[in-house]
Amino acid sequence: MQLMDTVVLASSSPRRQELLKQMGIPFIVCAEEIDESWDGSVDIHEFAYRLAQRKIERVLTKRLVRGSRWFIGADTLVICGKRILGKPKNREEAETFLKFLSGKSHRVITGVALYDRHANHYDYISETAWVRFAPLEEEEIRWYLNTGEWQGVAGGYRIQQRAACFVETLRGNYSTVMGLPIRSIYVILKRNNYPFYG
Repeated sequence: MQLMDTVVLASSSPRRQELLKQMGIPFIVCAEEIDESWDGSVDIHEFAYRLAQRKIERVLTKRLVRGSRWFIGADTLVICGKRILGKPKNREEAETFLKFLSGKSHRVITGVALYDRHANHYDYISETAWVRFAPLEEEEIRWYLNTGEWQGVAGGYRIQQRAACFVETLRGNYSTVMGLPIRSIYVILKRNNYPFYG
């Protein structure tokens, strides 16, 4: 049986790594920080996958990935009303985010970029999910902040951990909210002739 090609994941997110493992795709991690601020000049879906592309571009020259062909970048945005909630800078900002999301619906958009170095070709896909939080009491927010789960994640919560307690409804793909939509990853790799089937 032929092994699948190793993919470079341009993200240090443990959730994204978990999801690629779930798909059985071999990968290595090579990630760099990028500026994720939105200036409003492009559509929000395009912004998500352009950020994903930027993550790939930052790692292409690294020695670790010199012989690699396939690169995946992903970026997740949490949008509530007209606000984009990025990764909270500190506990106080995380608290502000959770209070803002309390009792409301919000969108989670994950943009994915795939780069095939042999073909010198980028491809893109994005997926949206809708999440509604129950109204949160002060003690619930304080309890969640004390877990530290708010750190390093868009919107200040992790749906696959204790923040699941706050979710009243979810419409769309659960893995989109986690940060790497499995169906979209499969589709984008398949249409670019990634060797899934040997």
